[in-house]
Amino acid sequence: MRFTALLSVVLLYPSTLFAHEMVDPASVGLSVEKLAPLEQSIKADIAADKLNGATLSIMRDGKLAYHKAFGTRGKGASEGPMKTDDIFRIYSMSKPITSVGIMKLAEAGKLNVKDPVNKYIPEFKDSTVLVDGKRVPQNNQMTIEDLLRHTSGVVYGFFGDTPTRTEYKKVNLYDPMQSNKDMAVKLAGLPLEHQPGTKWEYSHSTDILGHVIEVASGQNLGEYLKAEILDPLGMDDTSFYAPADKKDRVVEPEYPGLLNPMMEPKYQSAGGGMLSTSDDYLTFTSMMLNKGTYNGVQILKPETVEMMTSNQLGDIVPGNYNLLGKGYGFGYGYAVRTADEASIAGTKGDYWWGGYAGTYFWIDPVKDMSVVFMMQAPKLRAPYRPIIRSAVYGALEN
Repeated sequence: MRFTALLSVVLLYPSTLFAHEMVDPASVGLSVEKLAPLEQSIKADIAADKLNGATLSIMRDGKLAYHKAFGTRGKGASEGPMKTDDIFRIYSMSKPITSVGIMKLAEAGKLNVKDPVNKYIPEFKDSTVLVDGKRVPQNNQMTIEDLLRHTSGVVYGFFGDTPTRTEYKKVNLYDPMQSNKDMAVKLAGLPLEHQPGTKWEYSHSTDILGHVIEVASGQNLGEYLKAEILDPLGMDDTSFYAPADKKDRVVEPEYPGLLNPMMEPKYQSAGGGMLSTSDDYLTFTSMMLNKGTYNGVQILKPETVEMMTSNQLGDIVPGNYNLLGKGYGFGYGYAVRTADEASIAGTKGDYWWGGYAGTYFWIDPVKDMSVVFMMQAPKLRAPYRPIIRSAVYGALEN
């Protein structure tokens, strides 16, 4: 695709004109022609009814070089082609936003990442660890840092098969009518899978951080994120639900098993409950890539971004389930590449995360690049991520 063809995409989706400066891909070292096989793969999956639609966006050197939508919004959605400002459930891509929220509170002196969690949620003082069928006391109290880097001992109950996860399955953790506090207290009463600070285990840790934010800020989680991050950045389409006037832009509103994007929940899952668009998330990734500032608005200090996007695990290794892959550690809300050689294409120092329904992003400071991919197809989540990585790096010409 030549620049003239790419420009037609922008004219079709005019909202992109004002969000990010769009340039000829070649001017920032990106070959759109080399992305053609990836485009064909996406179109083939759409033709085979494996996928209804997707968006792919690439920013380089602070410029939007590629921003394209494929297919449609799916069953139950408004008719017409997918657009680049359509609204997706981003699930665990909520985690980096929440983590930024925590670090803003740390910068403001309202909390310290070394604080014990029980300072904000007292019920965690008595949490226990399940060892050989018995609950034993914590050797050390879990900290805010443990929650940020998923070393708290908390886990997820919806995947894996361990005695601790069996206990999780006995509790209704996903009641939409509960409060964020209710959720946190339920988790405090469940056993930990590991002693805090000893293993990395992907988990509900970020959901607990959601209530920590409420306690430390004195605000509802959604209100805090909106006031401190979303509104300042102009991320107008990122929220915990889509209001009625945005219904026509919601992707896969009736996808079986996915949360109802039109329902305003009482429980705002800090770890997996948000909706967003490729435009909005590009703004968020641009802020991170630009060391905490976007369009003159400072969200975080550069040193805070450096801390968040550096490996914070030290000698801590994954526990029962390693979702990071070879060559990756974890910072505060992001998987961080620690080696030149890794399980996926990339550059040492890049950082990423993704969502259950198929959304995915990564940021590569060395290449001055961020990539956002959006779809609502959980079964294609794992296959697509390495394919997109390889295609994008293969299209870079410098």
